[in-house]
Amino acid sequence: MDEWQGRQDEIDELQAALSNDKVRLIGMTAAGGYGKSALAVKFKEQLTPNWQVLWVSFIQPYPLAQFGRWLLEQLGRAYDEKWDEETLIGQIIAGLTAEPCLLVLDNMETVIPAEGKSVYGQFLSQWLGNGGNSKLLLTSREQPTLAPNLLPRCYWLPLKGLAEADAIRLVTEDYGLTGTQKELAHFVNRMDRHPLLMQLVSSWMREELGEGVCVTEAENLGLDLFTVEGYHRDTETCVREVVAASLARLSAKLGDILKRLSVLRGIFDLGLAQGLTAEVKEAKLRYLARLSLLQEFPPEPKEGKRRRFQFLLLISMVVQQQADSEVLRSAHQSALDYFLAHLPSPPWESLEDLTAYLEGFYHAGELGEWQLAYDILNEDRGGEGKNKSVHYFLSFQGFYRQNAQLYEQVIAGSQREQDCHRESLNRLGLCYGSLGQYKKAIAHHQQDHAISEEIGDRQGVANSLGNLGGCYYSLGQYKKAITYQQQSLEIKEKIGDRQGVASSLGNLGNCYYFLGQCKKAIAYQQQSLEIDEEIGNRQGVAISLSVLGSCYNSLEQYEKAINHHQQFHDISEQIGFRRGVAISLHNIGETLIKLENYSEAETKIQESLVISQEINFKPLIPHSLKALGAIAHQTNQPQLALSHCQNALTLSQELGIPLVKDCEELLAKIQATLAENSKPYNNEEKS
Repeated sequence: MDEWQGRQDEIDELQAALSNDKVRLIGMTAAGGYGKSALAVKFKEQLTPNWQVLWVSFIQPYPLAQFGRWLLEQLGRAYDEKWDEETLIGQIIAGLTAEPCLLVLDNMETVIPAEGKSVYGQFLSQWLGNGGNSKLLLTSREQPTLAPNLLPRCYWLPLKGLAEADAIRLVTEDYGLTGTQKELAHFVNRMDRHPLLMQLVSSWMREELGEGVCVTEAENLGLDLFTVEGYHRDTETCVREVVAASLARLSAKLGDILKRLSVLRGIFDLGLAQGLTAEVKEAKLRYLARLSLLQEFPPEPKEGKRRRFQFLLLISMVVQQQADSEVLRSAHQSALDYFLAHLPSPPWESLEDLTAYLEGFYHAGELGEWQLAYDILNEDRGGEGKNKSVHYFLSFQGFYRQNAQLYEQVIAGSQREQDCHRESLNRLGLCYGSLGQYKKAIAHHQQDHAISEEIGDRQGVANSLGNLGGCYYSLGQYKKAITYQQQSLEIKEKIGDRQGVASSLGNLGNCYYFLGQCKKAIAYQQQSLEIDEEIGNRQGVAISLSVLGSCYNSLEQYEKAINHHQQFHDISEQIGFRRGVAISLHNIGETLIKLENYSEAETKIQESLVISQEINFKPLIPHSLKALGAIAHQTNQPQLALSHCQNALTLSQELGIPLVKDCEELLAKIQATLAENSKPYNNEEKS
């Protein structure tokens, strides 16, 4: 955006379209390099502050579910993995209608072909037919096909080259070229005033022939490749040819540097660049930036950031096409080595802290090193709780979908006989269980069990049996769950897996608790607690305290119950176990309901619900909604009670968890109260 000329007419057109109440979708179309994204950024910068702007760049063909979840989270609305595409589209439209914003959809050609149907095309059509309040700003190489009756609600701006005067200012004021008005006009028009093409050629001329060079000297470059007459030639092809020619003019060493760096995703600094090619200096990177083959970002001393660089996507693609496969493989290996040598130790606070791990995972995958990719996620990093490994951080913080996507890549890339393949089936099953997708979870644990049986891995068999038991426990099939947990326990005892034994004992205690056998549940949990305390497994200790608290709650020993749940809460907070924090707050709230302390109970359960929604911990959400419904019913708020209870019932039915009957019973009580309240008084009652 530092080199910007013109486009004011286009910005005015976009502003007029934005102000038109009939327009719901504004589209910019052009081939690559015309500056669609840059114009969208410039337009966004000139908006009044009252516009909330949400921006999505489709640099990958993100599934609708991933896009929908992100957007609904940005709008502060709930998301459910079980929604089908039609339901999700309806929820997105409802969210955009309720929360007015400008939603920028950049590079939409990635997900919407010009011809043919796509789910994103379905979204656009439904938005145009039913949406309101918000506006969509779309950039794409081509205009997607829409029904004729929807076109009046669209405004399409086909982006062409810069105006001649603006193009001349770009090459003179920003790139320092000289010439007569006629020479300059001829120069820019030969390139159809295409911004990226002019930038590449001007940058090359300035470096090759010196500052203030006359545009007529372009012939001395030997580059007639950029000649474009109107629209008779594809300008993007010209960009590719100019980049290829620029590469050919670089020294062999500098060309190799650029090709090796092209494997990097995102912004990089000199240190990372030298990790891939030791001979590179900052001066060489800045030279490549002057040629417009890289983008350069100045240092930010206050933020502790050095000078940084980045590839434009189109240029990195061309550079990689020009590179030998062995050069790219070597570069991926060097990048992997660099990231593995710069992994930040825990504690971690955000996904940004895991960047080196996730980039290492990416490069390992590009090399086909899937066991290493799996190990990057699961290796014990010396912390505890969320900081034990990347896997635990993502799980504890509620990034189940992101975690699942990583394991899906491992499974897709690895071979069935590899340990990482089988172990990823296990991990993916756990992710789906946390997302409330129990059928998928069971299917993956069954695959894990079958492979473990085949190869005689008793630990793997025990783990898969325990995980299957956990799924059936969540589905309320407690006797089936006990069978699996008992089988798992027997194997773990034989192989000396003490932590596994503690886990199985705790899981058995959970099952007996829900079967109403509290004394038996307490006995199992006490055994589990003692082992976890001995081996220092704080998460295991916390979970046992939780179940013991629930048992004491059922035995009407409420103070003892709250004490255990509070201990569970405190340990969960200390180790970053957000799911545990949510469960403990909910359980304390349930006990306070028994004590008829409805105000404090509501506060605790609301806090729990917020966390569950933030981390997408679906299994707990309907329980919290049902509890809030019960509180509203007890405090004479029947309409609120009805809303909470209906939502709890719907979600319980979708997840298939054993709360449906309880919700239906509470719903009947609420409806009876509403019916009683709506009865008219007869004469006797009035008197």
